[in-house]
Amino acid sequence: MDLKKYQKTTLETLDEFLKELKKAGLKYAFMGITETPYKAEAFGTIPFICIKIPTGGGKTLVACHAVETIMSKALQNKLDKGIILWFTPSEAIKTQTLKKLKDRKDWHRRILDEKFDNNIKIFSNEEALQIRKEDVSNNLCIIIASLEAFRKEKKLQNKYKVYQENGELLTHFENIGEYEFLERDSENTVINSLANVVRLHNPLVVIDEGHKTATKLSIDFLNDLNPSFIIEYTATPRDNSNVLVEIHASELKDEQMVKIPIVLESANQWQNSLLRGIEKRNDLEKNAKKLKNEYIRPIALLQAQPKTKDGQSITVERIKEFLLEHKIDESEIAIKTSDTNQLDGIDLFSDKCKIRYIITVNALAEGWDCSFAYILVSVANLGAKIAVEQIIGRIIRLPNAKKKDNEDFNRSYVFASARNFNEAANQIITGLESNGYSKADIISSDKKDDKYELEAKKSFTDVLKVPMMSLDNEKLTFEDLIGDDFELASQDHKFEFQVHYDNDGRAIINIKKDDEWTRGTQMFLRLQYSDKNYTKKELVQWLDKKLRFPLIEKSDKVAFIDKAIEYQLKKHTLSELSVNRFVLCDKINEVIHAILENYSKSQFETSLKKKKITLKQFDPFPGTITLKKSIPQEFNKNYYAKVDKLNGEELSFLQRLDLDTLPNIKFWVRNREKLDPFYIQGWKKNKFYPDFIAITKKGVIIALEWKGEDRVSNEDTGYKNEIGNLWAKLGKNKLHFFLVHNRNIEETLKQIRTL
Repeated sequence: MDLKKYQKTTLETLDEFLKELKKAGLKYAFMGITETPYKAEAFGTIPFICIKIPTGGGKTLVACHAVETIMSKALQNKLDKGIILWFTPSEAIKTQTLKKLKDRKDWHRRILDEKFDNNIKIFSNEEALQIRKEDVSNNLCIIIASLEAFRKEKKLQNKYKVYQENGELLTHFENIGEYEFLERDSENTVINSLANVVRLHNPLVVIDEGHKTATKLSIDFLNDLNPSFIIEYTATPRDNSNVLVEIHASELKDEQMVKIPIVLESANQWQNSLLRGIEKRNDLEKNAKKLKNEYIRPIALLQAQPKTKDGQSITVERIKEFLLEHKIDESEIAIKTSDTNQLDGIDLFSDKCKIRYIITVNALAEGWDCSFAYILVSVANLGAKIAVEQIIGRIIRLPNAKKKDNEDFNRSYVFASARNFNEAANQIITGLESNGYSKADIISSDKKDDKYELEAKKSFTDVLKVPMMSLDNEKLTFEDLIGDDFELASQDHKFEFQVHYDNDGRAIINIKKDDEWTRGTQMFLRLQYSDKNYTKKELVQWLDKKLRFPLIEKSDKVAFIDKAIEYQLKKHTLSELSVNRFVLCDKINEVIHAILENYSKSQFETSLKKKKITLKQFDPFPGTITLKKSIPQEFNKNYYAKVDKLNGEELSFLQRLDLDTLPNIKFWVRNREKLDPFYIQGWKKNKFYPDFIAITKKGVIIALEWKGEDRVSNEDTGYKNEIGNLWAKLGKNKLHFFLVHNRNIEETLKQIRTL
C-alpha cells in the first residue's frame, strides 16, 4: 500500500530523530527536530514521543511501519526479537486492531510480515498468558491489550491476571539472574506473571490514543513495565506529550482522506433536524447514481439520547418510529447500541446492502468505520449525557480515499438539535477537537460562499514561476545525477567496522564508538535471544532486503554487499557479523549513501562546467493553496490571502519584509517544504526548499532561507548556502539568495532594498 505524503513525512521525521538520538542524546535530538524542549518528567531517559494524526489519518498503518524503524534504528540489540506491548484505549479498538494484525491478508499484517521476515506473532493480553519462551526468543511478539488490562492499583491488583502467578510462564524465569525491577511476592520470590515476562524483555510500548494515559496512575504503570521506548499516536496530545510530528486536518484533505469541511445546520426541534438529515441523504443518493465508476450509498447516523426515568428522552425507539412514519422502509434501518447490534455480519459497502440509516447512542464512538456515512443527525441537546462529539469522527472518512467531481461528496454533514447555531457549533467544535480537527474545518450550511477556511487564494494576478535547476530541459533530480551508468559494485567496498556483540548474541553493555550516544546499562538486559548464525549467502540476502536503494539494480547492490562481506570476513568471523548484522546494516547503508552522494557531486560539478545544468521555469505557484494552520496576522504583500503557520522569528522577519520601508518589494510568498513547487536541487538527495521567495518591482527574484541561531554554522546550512548561491549565480543579476539569521537581518534588508 502506497503511503500518503504526510505518512511518509512522519516516518522520515521519525527516522531522522532516531539517527540524531544516537549522536546527540534524547533531549538534543528532539529539540533539534522540533525546536521545542523535550519533556522528561514522565519517563526520564526512556524515549517517549508522540505522533499527532487526526481521526481518519491511518494511525495504525503508520504505527506498523514505525515499529520496524524503531526496532532497527533504536533497539538493534533486540535482534528483531522480544515483545512489543501495543495498548489500545478500549476493548472495541483492541478487537479491531487484533483483527487487522492477525489477518495475513490485511495490509497492516502484510507490512509487519514483510519487514520482519514473517517472524511475527500476535497475541491478545488473554492469549499472552500462555506465551512460550521460544515464542519470544524466535519472534517479535506483539501483545495487543487495552489499557485497562494492565492498569495497576495496589488494592485491586488481584483482579488483573497479567500480574498474577501463572505456571504456564514458568520457563521464562529459569536461570534469569537477579533483577530488581521484577515483582516479587511476600516471600521475596519472583512472581511468574505476564507482567514480569514483559518487564524482562524491556518492551517497545505502542500507545493508540495516547491522551487516554494522561493520569499519574497510567504513567506509573507504564514505567513499572520497564519499557525501552514509548511511542504514542493520538489526535489530541496531552500537555506532557513530546509531539515529534503534528499532522493537520488540511493535510488529510489534500491527500483525499477525509470529508471536510463539515457542513453544519441546526434546528430547535429534533424532528426538523431528522427531516433535514433525511432530505440531504436522499439528495446525496440521487447524485451518487451519477458518479462514474464508483458505488456510494450515503448513510445517515442518527444519534439518540439514552433512556431516562421520566421517559422524556428521544430514544432509539422514538427515532425509528419517526423514520417509519416518514415512509422509510424498515430494511433500510439498523440499530447499533450496547444492547442491540443489527450490523453484525453486514457488509455496508456491498451494493446488495439496503441499510441507509443507523440509529445509535454512543456505540459508534470508536472502533467503527464506514466511509459511506456522510450524515450525522444528533438529537442530543446541549447538556445531554451523550453529546455529539463522541461519534462525529465516524463520518469523516472519504470513500476510497479519492476526491469526487461533485463537491457535495467531499464534505460531511451534521444536523444538530440545539437552541441556536452557535450552541450547535460549540458542540461540533468540541467534537472536532477531540478528533484532531478544529473550528476551521466547519462551515455553516446557510453561507453562500461556504469555502474552506484553510484554503487561501492568490492576492495578486501575477503568475509566479521561479527558475529551477534543469538538466536537458527537465527538472534536475538526484536520479539524473546518478544516471544509468553508475555501478555500485565497482565502488570501494572496504570500510572499518567495529563488532558490538559477542558470539552468543548478548549485547555488550558499555559501547562507546566515536561520538555516538549509547543508553545506560540498566536499559539493556543480558537476555539471550535465539539467533542463528547465518551463512554468508543468507547474510547477504538479509542485508539486500534491509538496504533499500531504488536507484540501484538489485544484482548490482547484491554484488557490492557480497564484496563488502568478503572484506569484513578477513577481520571478523561470520558468526560475529551474523550476530552483529543490524549494526553492520547501518554501516553499509551509511557507506552506500556516501558513495552515491560523492558520485552525484562529481556528476553535478562536471555538468555545471559543461553548462549542462541551466535554469528553467516549470510549475507555477497554484491559484489556491491549503494551509496547515493559518495565523491571524495580515500582510500587505503576501502572494496569498493568508500565510501558513510560522515560528516567532520567521514571523518577525516577514513583518520587516512586508513593510513599506522596502518599497521595491512587489510581493513575497512562503515556500513550504514538499508542498510548494519551487526547490533547489543540488548533489544531495534531499531537495532544498528556501523558506521565502520575494519578487521586486524590477522582476528580481530573491530566495530567503531563515536559520535559527543554533543552526547557522552546521553542515546542512553550509550545503544549502552553497547551492543557493550556485542557483543565484546561474540567474546572473535576476536571482539572489540570502541566508538570514538574527545577526544579519539589517544587512540583508539593506541589500534587498537595492534590488
